[in-house]
Amino acid sequence: MGVLTDHLRVDRPPPTDPVPDWLADRLIYTVGMFREDVAALDLRQAVDLWADFRSNPRWPRIIA
Repeated sequence: MGVLTDHLRVDRPPPTDPVPDWLADRLIYTVGMFREDVAALDLRQAVDLWADFRSNPRWPRIIA
């Protein structure tokens, strides 16, 4: 059995950093996103959305 499984490799997705509470709060209460949508974001996505909001006076952007 060991010979058969020696060549197998399981790729794991890289761990994602959680969105800090302060950023989640800003996306929910300032940007107006739904809590469930914020919970589904990784840190990079959340930071990108916050940066878009802060730099674009014509927010809201459609979030798909």
